[in-house]
Amino acid sequence: MAACKLLSRSWIAICLLAVSSLATAAVKPEPRNVVLVTLDGVRVQEMFGGLDVAVLQSALGKDRRVEDHDLYRRYWAATPEARRAKLMPFFWNTLMQQSGSIAGNPARGSRVQVSNRMRISYPGYAELLTGQARDADVTSNRKLRIPFPTVAEFVRRELALQPAQVATFASWETFDWIAEHTDGNTYVNAGFAPYPGNDPLIRQLDALQLQARAWPGERFDVFTQRFALAHLQRHRPRYLHIAYGNTDEWAHAGDYPATLQALALVDGYLQELWTWLQSQPQYRDRTTLVITTDHGRGNTPAEWANHNHDVEGAQNIWLAIVSPDDARRGEWHAAPTLQQNQVAATVAAALGLDYARQDPAAGQPIALQPPSR
Repeated sequence: MAACKLLSRSWIAICLLAVSSLATAAVKPEPRNVVLVTLDGVRVQEMFGGLDVAVLQSALGKDRRVEDHDLYRRYWAATPEARRAKLMPFFWNTLMQQSGSIAGNPARGSRVQVSNRMRISYPGYAELLTGQARDADVTSNRKLRIPFPTVAEFVRRELALQPAQVATFASWETFDWIAEHTDGNTYVNAGFAPYPGNDPLIRQLDALQLQARAWPGERFDVFTQRFALAHLQRHRPRYLHIAYGNTDEWAHAGDYPATLQALALVDGYLQELWTWLQSQPQYRDRTTLVITTDHGRGNTPAEWANHNHDVEGAQNIWLAIVSPDDARRGEWHAAPTLQQNQVAATVAAALGLDYARQDPAAGQPIALQPPSR
């Protein structure tokens, strides 16, 4: 009788263990998402220090007092931390304090640099999206098909996604050539391309973007924002790249006030984007947000608007990561130098993918600091 009881208990234990194992196997990790945001040509000086009063004074000329300018009254403060928070209040007061961190401030012993020698937009995006500097193949901003598959295409293939679930929305029309190696592999909406659908507001915006032109090859960022959010709501992509570009256009025009205003507008777009993501079960606490730029600019008032292989400072960029898998907050301090070629692998890793499967020579993913459980 005692032997029967022991046998029964053993069978019960085995059954409980089997049920427990089946339950564990049935619980699958929730799918993750990535939103990559690029702010074209934003210097480390403005990102970490806000208004550069020397550049503003140079833009105004010697005969005008910088203190009399509206930009000074709006964005000046005594410390870099206070100035940047005035310029980008959501990014610094909410996103970096509550949800993420940023590398690239030399004053904190942190640097992020491009490894391509051109230090201009297309080579920067090629490095960022493929994981390597492509100096032999991408040497200008000409509209040539990117010569290697991008991380967007890798994500689509590895996760077996529909094109609409891997999407790029860009203000600069050249992204039609940059975002994917094979045309049609992913969804790309760039420049003045219309966004399809029957939404009356989107139809109106399609018409307006053709009338509200400041540059021949780039629309205003507000249209990129509206179309990207409409796509988010309609198609729920797992990978989304939003490429804002107006900061670079205004800088090339030498218009420092307009450049700062464009950056302030992007801060509002980031707040709108993040608020929506956090309101959706698919994205809340399951989305990694990577925010960076394609190149830097000159360090001095004489060179702030310029960037190329001869301009010192154009190699210096910055990179922010907001991830449920990373415990870091605020600025990186005394950190190893990061490279732009690490972005592609970092994006892939956030989705649980090993980018080395596509390119073993690409930059390594940026190591995260997992939250304590």
